[in-house]
Amino acid sequence: PASVCASDTTRIIASQVESAVTFNNQNGCSQVPSDQQFTMDVMAGYAANPNVYGTIVISLGCENCQMDLVLEAIKERTNKPIRHFIIQENGGTISTIEKAVRAAKEMSQEASKEEFDFSELIIGTECGGSDPTSGLAANVVIGEMSDRMVALGGTSILSETTEFIGGEHILAKRGKTKEISDR
Repeated sequence: PASVCASDTTRIIASQVESAVTFNNQNGCSQVPSDQQFTMDVMAGYAANPNVYGTIVISLGCENCQMDLVLEAIKERTNKPIRHFIIQENGGTISTIEKAVRAAKEMSQEASKEEFDFSELIIGTECGGSDPTSGLAANVVIGEMSDRMVALGGTSILSETTEFIGGEHILAKRGKTKEISDR
C-alpha cells in the first residue's frame, strides 16, 4: 500500500494469493517531505528485501506518496518485478483487487519457477532467545541445518555471537578458510 487508503485493499489481495504478504501502511498522506521520504524509503526497503521476489504497489491515487514517486524509490533499490495499480484509475476497489490478484498470482508462479544454485544461497540464523533449551534443541537444529547448507555449497551465518562464548575454538575449526576461522 502506498498509503493508509490502500492498506485494506492490499490486505484483501494478499489474503487471496498464497505466500503473498502485505503490511498496514498508516502513512502516505499528509506528511511533511522528510517524513514522506522516510515512508517511501521503508516501502522501497521492503521491496528490496532478499526474501521478496516482486512487488505489487497499490495506491488510491490522491495520496502524497504518489505512484510515480513510490515506483522511483523502489527502482532505485532493486530491479525485481514490480506491478502497480491505482484504485481511482482502475474503476474502484473491486476492479483493482481483481487485477492485482491476477498479477500477484502470475508473479507467484514466476517466483516458484526461478531456480538458483545453492552457492548463491546465504542463510542468516538467529537463536531467538537464550534459555536453558537453546543448547539442547534450537542450536542443534541450526547447526545441523548449517552443516547441510554448507555441504551443498551454501553459506550459513550465525548472527548471535553470545551463543558460542566458550565454543569459539570449535567454530573456528569449521571455517572454510584460515582467514574466516581467524575472524
